[in-house]
Parts: sequence; C-alpha cells; structure tokens
Amino acid sequence: MTLKQVEVFLAVADSRSFSKGGDAVSLAQSTASQHIRALEDELGARLFNRSSGHVSLTEAGRLFYEHARRICRASDRAKRALRRFQGLDEAILRIAASTTPASCLIPDLLGSFSRNHPGVRLELNQGDSQDVIRCLLAEEAELAVTGGKFDEEQIVYEVLGVERILLVACPGNIHHDLPEKVLLKKLPMIVRESGSGTRQAVDSVLTKSGIAPNELQVVAQLGSSEAVRRAVLSGAGCAFMSALAVARELGEKSLVKIELPDITIERSFYLAVHRGRNLSPAALAFVSLLKQFFALSGNRHT
Repeated sequence: MTLKQVEVFLAVADSRSFSKGGDAVSLAQSTASQHIRALEDELGARLFNRSSGHVSLTEAGRLFYEHARRICRASDRAKRALRRFQGLDEAILRIAASTTPASCLIPDLLGSFSRNHPGVRLELNQGDSQDVIRCLLAEEAELAVTGGKFDEEQIVYEVLGVERILLVACPGNIHHDLPEKVLLKKLPMIVRESGSGTRQAVDSVLTKSGIAPNELQVVAQLGSSEAVRRAVLSGAGCAFMSALAVARELGEKSLVKIELPDITIERSFYLAVHRGRNLSPAALAFVSLLKQFFALSGNRHT
C-alpha cells in the first residue's frame, strides 16, 4: 500500500467518480483506476461498487475510509512539521558542551540566536569533555562544543578557536620570590577532574615543562569550572582556569593572574559532530554563529 493509493482512494470516494477523483490528484482516469485496483488486490477486498455512471463505497470501503483519512492527516502533519523544521520555524536543537563553553560561551550567544531563530528551542547537556563525547556518541546531542579532543573514530573535530588557561588566585595569595617550577609545586592547587579539557591541557604542558602533575599540592579536585572559581575566590587555593571563565573576576581584581613567564598553556575549543551525519538547519545556524564569534574575536581568547 502506498500513500498515493490512499490519496486516490479518498479522492474517488469523496467525488464518487474515477474521473473527478483522478483530476483531484492530477491523474488520468485510467491511472486512478489502476491505483484502486492495486489497492484492492493488496487488501483482498473490493472498496467500490461500480455501475455505469455511479461509484459508491462497499462496506469494506466504508471501513477503510476512516483509516485512510487518518493516514492522510498524519502524512500532512508530518510534512508540515518537516517544513517548519527546515525553515527553522519550529525545532529543538540539542547541544552538548563541556563546562567552560557551556557556562561562558553558549549562554552569551543564546540571545542573538533566539532573536534570529525564535522558533528553535535549545537544549544544552553539560559535562566534562569526556561526558560530552559520550553524549554525542549516544545521539543525545546533535553537535558538541568541547575543550578536549579524544581518539574516537566516529567523531569529527573542527577547531573553533584557541584560548589561554591562566593560573589565578586571590590577591595576596601569591609568592613571587620563588622560581616557577618550585612555586608550582608549593602552591595549594585546586584542579578539575581527569576528564576535563582544561585538566588535559594543563597536565600536558606541565609534563613537557618538567613538572609531573602528581607533584602539585592538590587540596581539592572539583567537577566544574564554576566550582573551581568559587573555591579560588574563597581563598582555598590557586587554580589553572580558562581565561573566559575568570574574565570578570580579573577585571574586577577579585582574582589576579600569577605570571608564569616560561609556561604558556593554551587549549582549543572544538566543534564535534558524528561522522557522516548531516546537521539540521538549526544546528547549521548555531555552528555559523559559533564560527562568527571566534572569527570576530580573532579565534583567540586571552
């Protein structure tokens, strides 16, 4: 049974004529008759009483009529929903993001996106970089923005931009009189969990600089950049943090940057998508906005 056969059936039933019914669906009378015969053969029942100049529904035809109406109404609803989706009039965009872009980047873009696409509802799933990739693999999100990159052949990564990771502390909680490597080993440090993109970048650079991550004096390991920021503000210790995450505090001088002249830590923000998947119009629009943001800011946040 095809949708076209059902549409022809309804057109003939409503007009009580094969010729008029065919005209209603832009088919010749002979073609309309062929569709009806094929439908009757598949259903194993005659749907119309045929006599010269008169067509009427059989009992089987009357039974089938209401089902046919529901089939066509459902088809119409599906087509309208898809047209709305393609036109960004009504859609849900599911994004996964690691903690820094989820708290410091995507919310800042949401106002512009919502003004341009008011019919799109954005649903954000936040976690560390590993959580985000697991979410993408499970198809719980259409795209992801993450600060870490992992070997996963089903995922395609594209660099959106680069940001600095800074060592920050409360004012007065700094010791300038120590060499860099000694200083880093003596400071009370608050760190992110091992799945974090920030932690991944910090550990890599410190190791290359001759400082093993396990040599740091870790006083706390916390699961989000917001938790780390609040802990540093409380005076609990120092932390390596995204420049985006502490931009306001550095401007207000409630936090200060500890200079490390010989150590520069940068990490990329990545757009991650499932390999071979076509993004929806809503996702493409959001990706365009992300790329505009990084292009306007020179692809680097310090």
